[in-house]
Amino acid sequence: MRSLRLLALLALLGGCNTPSIPLPPPVLGALGFQQAPMAGMVVMQGQPEVSHASSRFFIFNMSRGDGVITTAREDGSFTTSPFAGSEGDTVEISYERPDTTHSEAACVSLRLSGMLLRGPCR
Repeated sequence: MRSLRLLALLALLGGCNTPSIPLPPPVLGALGFQQAPMAGMVVMQGQPEVSHASSRFFIFNMSRGDGVITTAREDGSFTTSPFAGSEGDTVEISYERPDTTHSEAACVSLRLSGMLLRGPCR
C-alpha cells in the first residue's frame, strides 16, 4: 500500500513538470527599427500581427546592454520606448503571450531601413 501511494505521488509530480514547447520566434516581417529623436537611441515598431496580439515583447540590444519591455495591442502592433542602439548592433527579440507561453528568441542585426536580418545570438 505504501509503495502504491509513493507511485501515485511520483506520477502526480511528474505530470506537473511536463516540458513546454516554446512559441515560434517573432514574425520579423512585422517588426522594424526607427531612429528616436535622441541621438544614439532607437525604437522598435510592430505592425499588426495576429500571432503577436496582446503579447509582452522583450527587446534587448546585446551590443549595448540596453533594452525595453513593452506590451502589444490587441492587433499585435506596438511602439517601444527609446533604447540605446545604432546600425549593425545585435538585438535579441522574444515575446510572451498572456498565458505566459514564451517564444523562441530571434537575433537580428539592427537596421534603420529595410528588412530585419536574422543573425546569431552571441
